[in-house]
Amino acid sequence: MQRSLIDEVEPSQQLLYWTLLFALYPFFVESSSFVLHRILSQQGAVRGSPGWEIDFIENDMGDHVYHVWADPANSGIEPANQYFSVEMMRDAVRKSLLYMVRNFPEKTTALSSALIEYKLR
Repeated sequence: MQRSLIDEVEPSQQLLYWTLLFALYPFFVESSSFVLHRILSQQGAVRGSPGWEIDFIENDMGDHVYHVWADPANSGIEPANQYFSVEMMRDAVRKSLLYMVRNFPEKTTALSSALIEYKLR
């Protein structure tokens, strides 16, 4: 049985990768992702089913971070609310896209374009 990318990351980052699994799903349906653009251009919240949200916010200390939430009934991950730096989000998106390239070669062109467009290489 093939391990998923979520199984390969630190437990403290599993919520981030779980939500990205759903945020990047449009690449399987079409060759681009409006959600990915919203996340990386830091244009506010994106959310979807089954119960997840990624929002770019300013925290109490004035730092810009990503607030990530997923319904633990769906994700099985606690805590359900976590915060990640811009660098951690970009790295997680990069690793997720590269994982998809390796496992879904028919999407290589679209995924490689996203890596270049968002300077994730």
